[in-house]
Amino acid sequence: MKGPSGHNEITSAMKILVFGAGAIGGYIGGTLCQAGLDVTLLVRPRVAARLEEHGLHLTDYQGKDVHLREELQYRESLQDCDPKTDVVLLTVKCTGVAEAARELKDWISPHAVVVSLQNGIGSRETVQSILPHNEVVAGMVPFNVATLEAGRLHRGTEGELLVEGHGKLVPLLDAWQACGVPAHSTQDFQSVAWGKLLLNLNNAVNALAGVPLVEELTQRPYRQVLSACMRELLRALKKAGIQPAKISKAPPFLIPWILILPNWLFKVFARAMLAIDPLARSSMWDDLERGRETEIEYLNQAVVNLAQQYGVAAPVNRDIVLLIKEAQNQGQGSPQIPAEELKARLLPRVNRFLGIF
Repeated sequence: MKGPSGHNEITSAMKILVFGAGAIGGYIGGTLCQAGLDVTLLVRPRVAARLEEHGLHLTDYQGKDVHLREELQYRESLQDCDPKTDVVLLTVKCTGVAEAARELKDWISPHAVVVSLQNGIGSRETVQSILPHNEVVAGMVPFNVATLEAGRLHRGTEGELLVEGHGKLVPLLDAWQACGVPAHSTQDFQSVAWGKLLLNLNNAVNALAGVPLVEELTQRPYRQVLSACMRELLRALKKAGIQPAKISKAPPFLIPWILILPNWLFKVFARAMLAIDPLARSSMWDDLERGRETEIEYLNQAVVNLAQQYGVAAPVNRDIVLLIKEAQNQGQGSPQIPAEELKARLLPRVNRFLGIF
């Protein structure tokens, strides 16, 4: 099968499995299918029923509109997938990584490369410990994908997909690029992982707010809370000697200070940050609404753990972890905490000199 990647001989023989093809997995896997690669989506029964009825509809904030049906391959059971798969894109949430890796263990070829595409810190190491005979590389998907009407998958934000460098992944990177998904490889993934985590700290703030991302980011008290979370992480990273990668247009050290600007000035300096689909929300908000376990242990709790390791305080991230766990236990979805109330609960002390809070 010939696609736009230019690696015709390699791609025609390669088999790719997207394990856990929900919103993110469905979008990036569907894009590879659009490019002509041999892709199988491993999906839940409800997603399979949706694909059977509607096919796979991919759109984005820049006007992309692609509908896949005849060329689409999807399965509900790993045992129905071809074990000669060359690349596995593992797109389950952090909370499902260990279970997914154990399921792969007795099925996967030792020659297959596994790409661990999760938020937070530690997923690749978990997968590698369970699949010691496979090459496991880390990956990072920075953009938001929402599931809309009739199962349409909509990429609502910008961002560059990054993976650790590996020869087998070159055709995938080329295919993503050709189909409008910026994608590159990097050899310094530790910096990338922490740089992505810096941005992902907004997941919990958005989940607690219970409003669309754009609405949240236009309210300064929410941004002040997010800024405090980020500054705690940056302090811990400095102690650890880790330089977070630049994932967004602004350098990591500058983002917390942009966030605390007055609303009118923030809108001037953060146009790209606000270029989000008006209905987009964080995946953690979705987890709370669906009564699922969140990824808080891999996000804000990872900040708390790093801070404790290097003797740095991280009280805002610690308290956010407690609020998310409380919401999980209550099982009533997002607590929908108003901006000023969340700020008052998490940032009780005022620093008038710096104008931070």
